[in-house]
Amino acid sequence: MRIGIKYCGGCNESYKREMIEEILKRELKNCQFFYSNNADLIVCISGCKKGCAAEKVSGNFVHFDEWVGENKVLTKIKTKLSELLRS
Repeated sequence: MRIGIKYCGGCNESYKREMIEEILKRELKNCQFFYSNNADLIVCISGCKKGCAAEKVSGNFVHFDEWVGENKVLTKIKTKLSELLRS
């Protein structure tokens, strides 16, 4: 599975956004990660509620705009990946 990582511009970082990417790369070793919209799933990571990273993204994506904890990050991503594999 190809996972694209898309960050906002970082003008208002309220948490260490890179933590989400680090968790995904550590836990989803069977996936390939890219900084591109050309992927099966796009993970949009914004630093605030404005959600710049998710603007103009279409298709299959998951958006994080705050730190929700490692378990919730993995649950949200794995749920979306399962949906994609079923379709």
